[in-house]
Amino acid sequence: MEGTLPEDDWVIELYLLEGGGARYREWKPRSFDYIGVYHLLLGIGPDCFWYSDGSGGFFLSTEADGTNEDTVFAQGHMADGQLMLDFLGDQFWMERQPMPAKGGEYCMADLFGQWRMVSGETVTEGDPEVWNFTASEMEIDRRLTFHSSWDETEPDGVDYYDEWHPGYLREAQAMAVEYQETPIYEGCGNEAWRLQLFSVETIYQNYAEEEFYVTVLDADTLLLQVRLKDTDGVHTTSTQIFSHF
Repeated sequence: MEGTLPEDDWVIELYLLEGGGARYREWKPRSFDYIGVYHLLLGIGPDCFWYSDGSGGFFLSTEADGTNEDTVFAQGHMADGQLMLDFLGDQFWMERQPMPAKGGEYCMADLFGQWRMVSGETVTEGDPEVWNFTASEMEIDRRLTFHSSWDETEPDGVDYYDEWHPGYLREAQAMAVEYQETPIYEGCGNEAWRLQLFSVETIYQNYAEEEFYVTVLDADTLLLQVRLKDTDGVHTTSTQIFSHF
C-alpha cells in the first residue's frame, strides 16, 4: 500500500505461532470492530494457519496444511528487512514487533457477539468457603452482548442480561467501557488487557458498590469478574467463564 496506515484508526497485525497456528487481523483499536474484506465480506475469523511455501516464504490458510486455493488467502516473504504480505492482491509491508504479554494476541474486536455464562466461583470476604457452580445447575441465564459500530441499530454498546431462576431478572443496556492495560488478576490467562464495564444504573441494587471486568482468554472463552461491596463494607468477588453463544 502507498504510505503508512493511520494507526489510531486502523491496525494490521500478523502473529506467526509455533506449531503452525497464526492470527491475522485488521481492526480498529479500542473498538469491537474488525475491518477489511477478510473479516467483513468473507466472514472469516482471525484464527488461521501458516506453512512454508518451500522457497523461504509462507502461505496463510484457513485450514491447517491447506493447499486448496479456496483456503489460501495470503502469501508472505522477507524483503529488505521487512515482511511483505500479499493479501488478496494488496501488498502490506510489516515490521517485526516483540510478542506482547500473554493475551495480547487478542483484542477488543474478539469480544464482538453474544456470550453466555458456563460456570463460576464466588468468594466472600471472611468466608473460608469458595462457592463453585455451573450456570445450568443454578438455572442462571447470564449473557453479555458486544455490539460493533457497524451495527446501525445498536452500535458501540455492551448489554448485560442476567436471569437467575426464572423471573429474577437484571439488565443493563449500552454499558460504557474503559480499556485498561492490566490483567483482571495475576494469572487469569490474559496478562495484557481488560475492559471495565460501567452501567448508568446500578445492576445489583442491594450492594453499595459494584465493578465489572471482562477479558478474552481465547477465541471462544471470555472471563468476567464482578466485584461487589455491601452496605457493611464486605467484599464479594464472583469470577465467571463465558462461551460464545
